[in-house]
Amino acid sequence: MGQEFCQSCGMPLTDTNKGTNSDGSLNNEYCSYCYQKGQFTQDFNMSQMIEFCAQFTDQINKETGWNLTPEQAKENMRQFFPTLKRWKEKDERTLTEKATDLLAQCKDITIASIDDEGFPRPVPMSKISSKGCNEVWLATAANSVKVTDFKLNNKAGLCYSNYGDSVGLRGIIEIITDDNIRKEMWQDWLINHFPYGHTDPNFVLLHFIGKEATFWINGEFAHEKL
Repeated sequence: MGQEFCQSCGMPLTDTNKGTNSDGSLNNEYCSYCYQKGQFTQDFNMSQMIEFCAQFTDQINKETGWNLTPEQAKENMRQFFPTLKRWKEKDERTLTEKATDLLAQCKDITIASIDDEGFPRPVPMSKISSKGCNEVWLATAANSVKVTDFKLNNKAGLCYSNYGDSVGLRGIIEIITDDNIRKEMWQDWLINHFPYGHTDPNFVLLHFIGKEATFWINGEFAHEKL
């Protein structure tokens, strides 16, 4: 019998690295890194899995005696992965649905305001909450440069990405000071920035609403109005 490979990441399968089914028995198709207790451990599409696996190119070279660069490893995976069971099954979701899942995976995003000289000012921020693929809530200080920018011009850009897939959005910002919404969106770690909690007068929320999107997901590119 020939060598068996994980039908998700392509790793050679042995009895010591097989995944498990929901009843605890060994799964003969997927490795333990990809599949445990009857479920995939990562909510990846194929291109994300390739980006993830390419991190381990040095380890792959060491174990196989190959001398691949990360780009060469990715190209090999692009040829091999479509033959694996997990990726043979066509993903019938729309780009918007895929982008919604992508945003849910992301803890951090980048948002850009327009300053008083007309230049974009991009900054990375932690996501507080999201809805669909184009609505994001962020926490910031009322006296921040971002808030000053958005009071003058509420147009904004926002992008998010994970393992090679990305979405860029153009839209508008609402500055939220409503006490009920601030209480609803409050997270414990914010106390490090706003010592008076959700009632802190310097605590505001930015609600981004995307109107246009540029998608690059699993090798598919599109520009759409939302």
